[in-house]
Amino acid sequence: MKRPRFNPNLQNTPVYVAGRAIEEIQEKYGLERVVKLASNESPIGPSPLAVQAALEALGQAHRYPGVADANLRRKLAERLAPDLSEENFVVGNGATDVIRMVTQAFTFDGGNNVMATATFPMYHILTAAYGGSCRTVSLTPTFDFDLAGILNQIDDDTRIVFLCSPNNPTGKIIAHNDLARFMREVPEHVVVLLDESYYDYVADAHYPDSLSYVREGRNVIVLRSFSKASGLANLRVGYMIAPAEIAGYVRHALLPFNTSDIALAAASASMDDDEFNQNQRQTVLAGRAYFESAFDELDLFAIHSQANFVTIVEPPLGAARLTELLLQRGFIVRELTTFGMKNALRVSVGAPDENEAFVRALKTILETEGVTA
Repeated sequence: MKRPRFNPNLQNTPVYVAGRAIEEIQEKYGLERVVKLASNESPIGPSPLAVQAALEALGQAHRYPGVADANLRRKLAERLAPDLSEENFVVGNGATDVIRMVTQAFTFDGGNNVMATATFPMYHILTAAYGGSCRTVSLTPTFDFDLAGILNQIDDDTRIVFLCSPNNPTGKIIAHNDLARFMREVPEHVVVLLDESYYDYVADAHYPDSLSYVREGRNVIVLRSFSKASGLANLRVGYMIAPAEIAGYVRHALLPFNTSDIALAAASASMDDDEFNQNQRQTVLAGRAYFESAFDELDLFAIHSQANFVTIVEPPLGAARLTELLLQRGFIVRELTTFGMKNALRVSVGAPDENEAFVRALKTILETEGVTA
């Protein structure tokens, strides 16, 4: 039987490998309790206001989505950038769906996109799926973006530059002055996508105001998400902010009814729970500081992070072996080969008791394996 024709771009596209599921590890190792610190999820879950809004919206689950998308975009504009409007916002089925729309919109009839070697792998995956070529630039020895190197890779056929800040998986940011210098030099025909999915956790005063470039009408798309700080990863709501012409164009890539009113209602309600959101942020910042201090005491090299995770580089025993030993003890972390870092693992900040249990398990493993006294 003759097989149908396959799209060679899609056929050769690597498949995204998600983090291991709790149930999978429980079954594999016969464990009752498994702590997942692999997928950068909120350690305390969604706001009660978001849960209530979703439950109320479920009563209309038999209806197709209505005006909730426009309402959320309007609310985002009012809260984040009153000088912009809902026409500057596009909502997707998670931030990854927005990246899909942007890549589809600008990567066609060939073309190339530029990104770092160690960053969110969906930039590379979607570029390949839509027939574009990837030009990658290594991070600097301090795990920062080599912005000069990225500029050198841009040519007349470059469509998108992907910049993730804080970067996943390093947690490093692009500072205001560095981004300003880059934006002065980037050619006008290039779209700069600033993925700020982790911006809620930034405590560094040098973090730039990326929306200023949108206000200037630059070819800039700012990407944000409700998955992390709002604890709505399972409901899939992400959004982009861009000049109205770009946002209107990208909207052509929207799939019909791409996000449910249930998810949109939860996202909108989550914005109103200031006390919960502040508590969630403080929990992450405290957990991040705890991890960095604990890893330093264990003589592990960890990258100073501005996200809700901390990455350990070149750990004793090797990242793959250490990840496996942690799995056997019921702790899921993310080994980072697929993120462009061959001997590193990323640890998401969990609830305080989960963080402490993880550090105890890590210390026990290192002692048992003869790495520490």
